[in-house]
Amino acid sequence: MASRHSVLYAFVDLKDPFLLTGIEGESAPGPVLSIMGRQEFGRVFLFYTPQTAGNARMTKDEVEARHPGCSVELRWLPVSDPKDYSRLMGALAQEIRMIEDEWEGGENYICVSSGTAEMRAAWFLLNASGMLPGRLLQVGSPAQPLFGEANVKEVDLEGGEWDVLRDLVMPQEFFESRIEKKVLFRLPARPEAPAAKLAAAAAPPSELEAALSELGLFVGSAKLRLEVERAAVAAGVDAPVLITGETGTGKELFARLVHRLSARAGRPLVAVNCATLHDLAESKLFGHVKGAFTGAVADAVGCFDQADGGTLFLDEIGELPLEAQAKLLRALQQREVQPLGSKKPHKVDARIIAATNRDLQAEVKAGRFREDLYYRIEVVQLRLPPLRDRREEIPHLALAILRQLNAQRDRETQISKKALRRLEEHAWPGNVRELENVMRRSVLYAPEDVLHPEDLLITEPCETGADPLAALPDPVEGFSLEDFLAKARRQLMLRALAKCGGNQSRAAALLGVSKQAVSKFVQGCQDNPF
Repeated sequence: MASRHSVLYAFVDLKDPFLLTGIEGESAPGPVLSIMGRQEFGRVFLFYTPQTAGNARMTKDEVEARHPGCSVELRWLPVSDPKDYSRLMGALAQEIRMIEDEWEGGENYICVSSGTAEMRAAWFLLNASGMLPGRLLQVGSPAQPLFGEANVKEVDLEGGEWDVLRDLVMPQEFFESRIEKKVLFRLPARPEAPAAKLAAAAAPPSELEAALSELGLFVGSAKLRLEVERAAVAAGVDAPVLITGETGTGKELFARLVHRLSARAGRPLVAVNCATLHDLAESKLFGHVKGAFTGAVADAVGCFDQADGGTLFLDEIGELPLEAQAKLLRALQQREVQPLGSKKPHKVDARIIAATNRDLQAEVKAGRFREDLYYRIEVVQLRLPPLRDRREEIPHLALAILRQLNAQRDRETQISKKALRRLEEHAWPGNVRELENVMRRSVLYAPEDVLHPEDLLITEPCETGADPLAALPDPVEGFSLEDFLAKARRQLMLRALAKCGGNQSRAAALLGVSKQAVSKFVQGCQDNPF
């Protein structure tokens, strides 16, 4: 607990005093309130630019209401561009000198998480130069946008936390260029005992967390945390890895995680979808020489050679033809390949990571997959659980996707708690990929700024011969047939339009209505996406 003579210096952020959590009616404290919730200060200096003037006034009011004994001063910086480092630094340094002249001072604390990258860099320079000595407090960054008093920590540059400095002073674009546009949010989970045992043999926690962040891998359950720890251990040995799991569970992301944590991380990872190879499998994998077959007008380098020194990811390996399986086995055993039409094999060094949504042991028994190849590739096996087996992740994952979608649009959309429960109840046969698709189209076609259960465009799987009317609700007191039919009509219209990519004529044909009826519906949408 800091003393009443402690002083906090902070830029006002657009997330101050509160930021939306994504859930209807809920918000979280921004950077300033997060720090104020962790410790008391006798005086707070809030610096703001024209872009954050409104946020500054609201933050001052909120701090004074929550901490009546704290003196809050607003300091305006007349800088029109919050990324203009030179003007920011000059104006900020001038204000700091004025504060020193006007006030005796105390124990200084500096918030280095709010504002633009240029604002954060200015604090570091003022502190390092001795112009504003004090302790640096971090709460959230472009790399890990987590707020609340539990996420406040002191930055110790003398202890070598240079990765923290990088995360704070680099602009948002730096992280966007490194993170795959999938899911950008993770919640750390307390591992179960098996995962805890594996953790000691895995990559260092900081390296593992950095890799998860870069890849956008969401880890919110003990089941998935266990597989993450197993992947980290597998990365340390140069053995083949087999990743199994249903469609949409993130098999390729796990392959990239193993590669990222391995000694081959600086070399290429080459991904091949075996389901698309068919008759071209041998040429695609091993390459060919000019004239090897009709249409081979030039030499071609195969995927094994492209991945030399790195990793070859064979996705859907269960779809590989038997003839190609035999030649793949030889390549793995001999660590050499022979391009089509060539008379001389050559050595190649590529680590194999394979993935499948099939039961390969059943495929072996059925004669569709070679037993010797199976045992060659399953030295290490990662089994990714389906989303329905880790339902505790679904609300957090949905909110993560929603944040990403909001960042791509000018409009901010939230989701109601009832809608989150609806997502949690769904079976998700398409797993994370299906959830992402549902969130994307639901946000696109949402009539309001809050997603309600009826706004979720979830396509329910329909069993052959099943009665489509069996899922109708039972009439109870307060039930309105007109409201139900109106909502059902709206849902069917939106689903047809989504399926047809917004083509009104095709949607009308699917629904068996006139194009005029669909056009009238579209014109009546509050947020017309067409």
